[in-house]
Amino acid sequence: MIRGILLVLLTVLSLAVSPLAPAADPEKSTPPISPTPGDNKNVKKEGAPADFNTIFKDLSGTDAAVQHTAAKLLMQNLQEVLKKDEKPYIVKLGQELDSDDASVKTAAVKTISQSTDDVRKGREAVFAVLVEKTSSKDAKERDEAKLAVAQNVAAVLEMKIVDQYIEDLASATENTRTNAAKQLQDIGADAASSLVSALEDERLIVKKSAADLLKAIGPAGKEVATDLASLLDNENKGVRHLAAGVLENLGPNAAEATDDLVNYLNSDEKPIRRAAANILKKIGPAAKEATTDLIGLLTDEDKNTRSLAGEVLENLGANAKEGVDALSQLLDDSATNDADSRKRAVNLLGAIGPDAKASLVVLKKHQSDGDVDLKAAIDEAIKKIEGQAPAIPTSVSPNVQVAPPPADANKK
Repeated sequence: MIRGILLVLLTVLSLAVSPLAPAADPEKSTPPISPTPGDNKNVKKEGAPADFNTIFKDLSGTDAAVQHTAAKLLMQNLQEVLKKDEKPYIVKLGQELDSDDASVKTAAVKTISQSTDDVRKGREAVFAVLVEKTSSKDAKERDEAKLAVAQNVAAVLEMKIVDQYIEDLASATENTRTNAAKQLQDIGADAASSLVSALEDERLIVKKSAADLLKAIGPAGKEVATDLASLLDNENKGVRHLAAGVLENLGPNAAEATDDLVNYLNSDEKPIRRAAANILKKIGPAAKEATTDLIGLLTDEDKNTRSLAGEVLENLGANAKEGVDALSQLLDDSATNDADSRKRAVNLLGAIGPDAKASLVVLKKHQSDGDVDLKAAIDEAIKKIEGQAPAIPTSVSPNVQVAPPPADANKK
C-alpha cells in the first residue's frame, strides 16, 4: 500500500502539470545552494512559503550543517502542510533532528535526504515542475503543489521508516524490538502492506512479530486482506499458518478476499482448503456475495470441496437466501446429482429457514423419494422453513417413571 502511494500521486500530478509546460531543467530551475547556517537568508520565516526547491538542493549537498538545517525545514514544512494528515513518524523525525545524540541526528538527516532523492528520481521531470509550482504566485496552484510534494515525501519517508522498524524487530536488544513494535502499531494501517511482506521473512522472530502486529492493527488493515489470501498457498507452511491466523482475526473485515478464499476450497492440499473454509466462516454474512459460487462447489467432483462449501453455506444461514432457487434445482435434478449432494442442498435450505419458502414445492415433491436419509432431511427442512415447533413425543420412554394416580382416584 505504501509503496504504491508515490507512483499513484506522481501519475495524478503529471496530469496536473500543463502539457505545454516544458520539463524543468534541474540545473536552471534549482536555486544556488543556500548559504551556511550562519547566514539567515535560508531560514524559513513564520508564514513564509515553503521553499522546497532550496531545501531539496541543500539536502543533496555534502555540508552536514546545511543538510541538517534543510532537514529541519523540510520537517517543519511537512507538519505545516499536512496538518491533520500528519503522521507520527514525521513528529518523531523532527524530534530526532533535535537530539543531543549526534548519531541519532545524523541517522535522521540521512533518512530524510535519501527519501527526497528517491522522490525526485521517481518521476524527475514531473516532480521538478511540481516543486517549481510551490513558489507560484497563484495561491491555489501553490497550495496544491505544496500538498502534493508533502504527500510524496511523506509516503517515501514512511516506507523507509517502516522498513527500518521491521528490521529492528530482529534486533538482539529487547528495547529496540519493543520500540519497533510500538512504532509500527502506531503507524497502523499504513504499515500493513510492509508487514504482510514481512510474513515471508526468513527470520522467525520477524514473521511472528509481523503477524502479531497485523492482528493488533485489526480492522484498520483490511485493505491487505487479498494480499494475505495470496499467501495461503505459499510453499512455506509457517507463512500459510500466519497469514490464515491474521485473516481469521480480521473476520468480516476480510470480505475483500472472499473470491480468493472460495477458489482455495478447490485446492489439492487439505490444510489450504480447511484454512479457507475457516476464514470464510469467520467472515460470516459479509461472504454472502459468494453464495452462487459456493453452491456451484456442492457438485464438485471432490467430496472434500463439496463438504467444505456446504459448511460455509450452512454458516451463512439465512444470508444465503439468494441461493434458494439454485439449491432447489440441485435437489430436483436427481438424474445428475447424487444423493449426497441433494441431501446437502436440502440441509442448506433448512438452514436458510423461512426465507426458503419458495423451495417448499420441490421439497414436498421429493418427500416420497426412496432414500430414507434424504426423506428424513426433507421432513426436517420443511419443519424449519414452515417454522414448526419440535414434535412432542407420543410414547413414554421405558426409563421414565410414571407417577401413580392420586390415592382416591379409584374410589367410586
